Amino acid sequence: MFTIGLDNRIEVIRGDTGILELTLDNYKLKEGDKVYFTVKSSYEGERLIFKEVTEFTDGKAKFILTSQDTDLKIGMYLYDVQCNLADGRVDTVISPAKFKVLGGVTDV
Repeated sequence: MFTIGLDNRIEVIRGDTGILELTLDNYKLKEGDKVYFTVKSSYEGERLIFKEVTEFTDGKAKFILTSQDTDLKIGMYLYDVQCNLADGRVDTVISPAKFKVLGGVTDV
């Protein structure tokens, strides 16, 4: 289960899978663009999750998170999303926001 709040906060149950889809209001992502999704324990911490998307459907980026990606210690992390566009522009479209990993009850 993934939930995304109005403040871009993401909550995920540890070990769950999911797809996060990014649509920009005033730009359709296209060939040559790159979009990055990064999760860290702190601003200076090591990358715990890193996804790069270079192929887009209908101008949207899809980040696929596996159960291995979300198999992190229960707790609070930071994430952001950066777009590096083919024309040379770089834009952090989601500035650092909370990425919370929750525990689950079922363990099979």
